[in-house]
Amino acid sequence: MTERMRLDDGVERHVRAYFASIAHLRHLGVVLHALRPGFCEMRMTIRPEHTQQHGYLHGGIIGTIADSACGHAALTLLPAGADVVTVEYKLNFLAPARGGQLNVRAEVLNPLPGGRTLTVGEAHAYVVRDGSETRCASALVTYLTLG
Repeated sequence: MTERMRLDDGVERHVRAYFASIAHLRHLGVVLHALRPGFCEMRMTIRPEHTQQHGYLHGGIIGTIADSACGHAALTLLPAGADVVTVEYKLNFLAPARGGQLNVRAEVLNPLPGGRTLTVGEAHAYVVRDGSETRCASALVTYLTLG
């Protein structure tokens, strides 16, 4: 979307503080890797306690990070004091994620013109293992803007 643009320092501080306030992301070890207007990338090292019974990264964790990355991407485009809450998301699993690192990249699909309250974002999750990145899931997320 707006990959070459840089965030205003105040917006970036606000979004990073918002991220830092989310305890479950800290608990999972998620790192806010990159922010640009309408874009967010989060990363997490996959640990054994993140896996399900077959040794793959649990889908609920992928969904949580995809949802959060899209929400943070949306926040980069909103005025100070605004917030978002998820109203719907769809997650498709494309490949199993085992070991390595999870990278989730999200971008806003419809920047809000004046008066609109719903923002739609998409996220793609990649597992990185042995220097190779494989898409393991894709999400489409809708947010309601608050404030």
